Amino acid sequence: MIRTTISTLLFASLLLPSAVRADAGGTDEAALDATAEAGPAEEAEGGVSALDEFKRRHEIVMTLVKSNVPENILAAEVDTLLDYEWIALQSLGGKSRADRRCEPRCAEFEALLTRLIRENYLKRIAQSDNGSVEYVGEERRARATKVTTRVKFTKDGTQQTIEVAYVMHVVNGKWFVRDIITESVSLAKNYRYEFNKILRDEGIDGLVARLETKLADLAKTE
Repeated sequence: MIRTTISTLLFASLLLPSAVRADAGGTDEAALDATAEAGPAEEAEGGVSALDEFKRRHEIVMTLVKSNVPENILAAEVDTLLDYEWIALQSLGGKSRADRRCEPRCAEFEALLTRLIRENYLKRIAQSDNGSVEYVGEERRARATKVTTRVKFTKDGTQQTIEVAYVMHVVNGKWFVRDIITESVSLAKNYRYEFNKILRDEGIDGLVARLETKLADLAKTE
C-alpha cells in the first residue's frame, strides 16, 4: 500500500453537498455498477492503471496548491481529473433522461454544477489541515474501476479515518473520476436524490437558481 502526506480531506468529502443523505440510495457497489448507458470500458493510453494515474494527478494538484499558483491554473488541473459531464448527466437520471429534465437550460445547469463542484473542492483544499491519505488499491469492473483510499485526520483533538473511493472510467484514452463515494455515499446519487426533489417542486428554473445561490454563498466566504 502507498502512503503519502496531504492536506486533510483533499479528496475526501470535498464534493459532497452539505447535507449528505444516507437514504439517497448511493452505495459503492451501486455506483460502480451503474453503467447501463456507459458502453464497454476503454483502455487507458499506455496501459496505465487507474490507481497510478489517480495518485499522480492527485499529487500534482497538491503541489500546485502548495505553490500558490493562480486559480485558473489550479482549476485547469482539477478539470483534467473530474468528469463533470458524467456527474451532471447522472444527477439528472442518466443520459436518456437528462435533456428533457434540464431543457431549455441544460448548458447553464452543467456549467453551474461544474463550477460548484470545482469551487467546493478547491475551497476545502485551501481550508484543510494536515492529514494523510493511504492509497489502498483498485477494483476493476467491466465498465469502471474503483480506486479506494483511506484518509486519516484529526478533528477536535480526535483522530478519525474515513474511506473514500473514486469510480473512474476512461474517456479518449485518459482516466477520469466520474463518482466519489464517501463512507458508502455516492456523490452522483446524492445529487440525483436532491435534484429530483427540486425539479419536481420547482423545475429547472428552481434548480438553476439554487445552484447560483450556492455559488454566491461560496464567494461570500472566500
